[in-house]
Amino acid sequence: MKQNDSTKFLNRQYMLDDSFELYYYKDFPDQGVAPHSHSFYEFYFFLEGKVSVSIQGQSYNVAPGNIIMIPPGTVHCPSLLDPHAPYRRFVLWIRKDYYQKRLAHTDIFRYLFDCCDSLAAPLLTMSQPRFNDLQTMLFSLIREIHDSRFGKEAACHLLLGQLLLGISRFIYSHEHRAPSGSASLRSRICTYIDEHLSEAISLDQLSQIFYLNKYYISHTFKETMGISIHQYILRKRLEACKNAMVTDTALETVATSHGFASYSSFFRYFKKEYGISPQEYRKRLSPDNGP
Repeated sequence: MKQNDSTKFLNRQYMLDDSFELYYYKDFPDQGVAPHSHSFYEFYFFLEGKVSVSIQGQSYNVAPGNIIMIPPGTVHCPSLLDPHAPYRRFVLWIRKDYYQKRLAHTDIFRYLFDCCDSLAAPLLTMSQPRFNDLQTMLFSLIREIHDSRFGKEAACHLLLGQLLLGISRFIYSHEHRAPSGSASLRSRICTYIDEHLSEAISLDQLSQIFYLNKYYISHTFKETMGISIHQYILRKRLEACKNAMVTDTALETVATSHGFASYSSFFRYFKKEYGISPQEYRKRLSPDNGP
């Protein structure tokens, strides 16, 4: 790292750029840093030193290879534990509207920022080789920021995407473990859906029930089942309605009692799945029409 790549610590807690800003620090302000929050995302890459970081009142001792993710509006504050130890880190700021406009349409970036927003694991611990790969990307990105070569803006956005992709993959691989117990995550989700077909079921709800990130649940389910959770719920509801249609229960009641918001939505999905309307299907079940 070149000497001029580092930045003297900035006291401001607001962004000037309308996308992202990256700083490489090798010092700590004499007056310290007061607890604060800001309107943008902050990613803190710890390289060297003895520091504790408070996030929403909880303290974390950081070590080389740690990454701290801080969402907007989160009160945080670093504390220097040894003023004689070298203190080096990268600090990356990303505007919320930049994320929403440029990154949120991609699942893997939504997954990362959703993890950041949840504060479920604000401190990540990487192996040194893996962290070194990110460090190389950070060095390349900050040099590109300080340079004025042709294509600088495009290169910066590409390098930022590569960096965020690496972090997202790390979190995913850490979470992508077989669930405890004899039942797999897939079978537990299927069991829950089968037992609650008459209720509203969403990814956010499943995330809270199984204590897992909703994008992880969605990806794992589709990977093992071959269809999305939404498609599975829809098919199970349609099958349950077909079974209920052998009775004289009104079709509207059959639809709403098995989780469909309205008869019209049930009609549309039923005809799309089976090629006939619910009324036609019920007529075919009549003994007068034979088998």
